Amino acid sequence: MPLLAAAPLYLGLLALLAVVSAMETATFAVRDAPMRLAKLRPGTLRDDLQIILANPFLHLHRTLLVSASLNLALTALGVFLVAEPFKAMHINPWLSAPVLFSVTVLFGDVIPKFIAVRAPAAVLLHTLRILRPLRSVLDPLALQAERASDWMIRYFVPRHMKARQPITRDELETLIEMREEQGTLDNIESEILTEILEITELSIRDCMVPRVDLTLIEGTDPSREIAESLEQSRSRFAVLHGETPDTVLGIVDVPQWKLAGRPSWREVLQVPVFLPETFSALDALRQHLTRSSACILILDEYGGLEGMVTQEELVDWLLYDAAPWQGDTAEVRDLGNGRFIADGTARVDHLAEVLDIELNPEGIDTIGGLIFTHLGYLPKPGERVKVQGLEVKIRRVSRRRIQQVEVRPETKPKVDEEAEAEQTP
Repeated sequence: MPLLAAAPLYLGLLALLAVVSAMETATFAVRDAPMRLAKLRPGTLRDDLQIILANPFLHLHRTLLVSASLNLALTALGVFLVAEPFKAMHINPWLSAPVLFSVTVLFGDVIPKFIAVRAPAAVLLHTLRILRPLRSVLDPLALQAERASDWMIRYFVPRHMKARQPITRDELETLIEMREEQGTLDNIESEILTEILEITELSIRDCMVPRVDLTLIEGTDPSREIAESLEQSRSRFAVLHGETPDTVLGIVDVPQWKLAGRPSWREVLQVPVFLPETFSALDALRQHLTRSSACILILDEYGGLEGMVTQEELVDWLLYDAAPWQGDTAEVRDLGNGRFIADGTARVDHLAEVLDIELNPEGIDTIGGLIFTHLGYLPKPGERVKVQGLEVKIRRVSRRRIQQVEVRPETKPKVDEEAEAEQTP
């Protein structure tokens, strides 16, 4: 093979090796791929990226197979170049071989991996587009390689060295039910374990503040109007946007803005973190909400603004779901002067017994559910309502439930009491 034919082949294989090396590193270094995934249109590329993010190790078989094949081909071609064309050009093999090896390692492995670490999401998306036409050839080869490796593990690896298959959630739930029936776990322990399993599958959509409840401010408004909107905001974070709420400019931490002396909103504007609505709540808390001053904007499948979640919302949701009930003595507490503090999960019949009044729950068990049904919406903290002869002040709420209220029996006007006394014979 002449040098003019071998050199282009070598350069082509080296370029393909660089692509594969970058993909291999980007697969395990990617962090912002969920954000990129949310902006992609449904299609083959988005489906491929979802599969990789769900289980990177399945994608690794194909990548390693291509990498090994390319390294083998480059080694054989490199030996040929050193032994034939370079030698015919009177180039010392002891000099050409190290140079060729260094070029292969540098441009085929080191530089691509360095680029992949710096921008893993972008590299992964571009390399997927390049290698997609090769899937018809690579997938059957990867499947056969996986079967061959499984066969070798089955017959040549000792039993005590084989990896155990992880237990699935269905199997774990069945095990909990069996232990409860056998008496190993009591009812409370079983409920706690089941609740933990539910929490692991919680998404940030379940915990978010929906878009309609956010403080949305158009960035094109005059600075005076924006300052007034920030001043009147009842939320900690305000979202500044362009012509539509989907074109987010950034977020403003309202308390921080006030403490800084109410400067121009542009001086305190923060670049938000965007995540798809299916992102795990626990992963969001661990990766992005490590500070109380951080928040996440949630995107729907089309890239539109869906809502916001903060550290407080997530922690409040997780802890409240894990231990919402604290016993009758904790549900209703006497503050004196006819005022009582009640948890949202306090039973209506228990509250009626403590206050010595009659309540008609209409099939509703908790005081929070009774208030929500009466109003038809989730009230805000500080809001006062009257429900079935009770004066209620909302103290704490989460996204979907009333957590704590202050109640007192409704007092009748003295005029009504005197009129009743006159009508009494």
